Amino acid sequence: MVFLLLLFLITISSGTQFDSRGYILYCPCMGRFGNQADHFLGALGFAHGLNRTLVLPAWVEYRYGESKSQQVPFNAYFKVKALEEYHEVITIERFMGEIAPTLWPSEKRISFCYMARGDGNSCNAKDGNPFGPFWDTYGVDFVGSEYYGPSNYDIYHHNMAEEWNNKYPAQIWPVLAFTGSKLILLIINFILLCYSLGAPASFPVQLENRDLHKYLKWSEKIDNEAEDFIKKVLPKGAFVGIHLRNGIDWVRACKHVPTSPNLFSAPQCLGYRN
Repeated sequence: MVFLLLLFLITISSGTQFDSRGYILYCPCMGRFGNQADHFLGALGFAHGLNRTLVLPAWVEYRYGESKSQQVPFNAYFKVKALEEYHEVITIERFMGEIAPTLWPSEKRISFCYMARGDGNSCNAKDGNPFGPFWDTYGVDFVGSEYYGPSNYDIYHHNMAEEWNNKYPAQIWPVLAFTGSKLILLIINFILLCYSLGAPASFPVQLENRDLHKYLKWSEKIDNEAEDFIKKVLPKGAFVGIHLRNGIDWVRACKHVPTSPNLFSAPQCLGYRN
């Protein structure tokens, strides 16, 4: 009750509307766009399960000749409004500019990870690339670490959402900021899922979260570029688009197929139980 009253007073004084149910913030620090998109679907499902607003992270990009990752605003590629049909979201730029200074001030910024990462007893949330560059983009420094193990992100089984909300109530923890940890492997319904590196989600994307992709709608800029490419470059008529992974990545991945039937996005072709 005290928290809600305080939140109300802060809202009145600042003119900014806060979500009393709390926020989920994370660094999409595993892989490139495909991996980050998989993790995003899981993070969206996780935020929905905990009934917290999801802070939409920037997409992390690695550009030739640049030593640090570049952060591209979420809405450069996708429409925020379309996601709001499913759950409450806010871009990280808006969150850090309008909400964080009051609700998540610098002295209260705790990083969440499953267990200590790297050297020492800490999440080491900004250690390495893209971790450091990502948080530096938004002026975030962490003052402490919180280890949430043995809890996990599978909110569809074992009352996990209730466990999270009981362990980290929004009144005490208004912001859950996930920053990465060591690799965690869990077998759920005979399916091996990996939990690691920032996002509160599994890789590959958990079966229950796959359908959430329907809420990802390309931004007008991307739509226009695609239409322009189709009109100017492709021949008339129907076409099929594929993402073909060539080079050494393909060779290395093939070596794992016999022992890892659900490797990467294999389930979309073979199912989750093969």
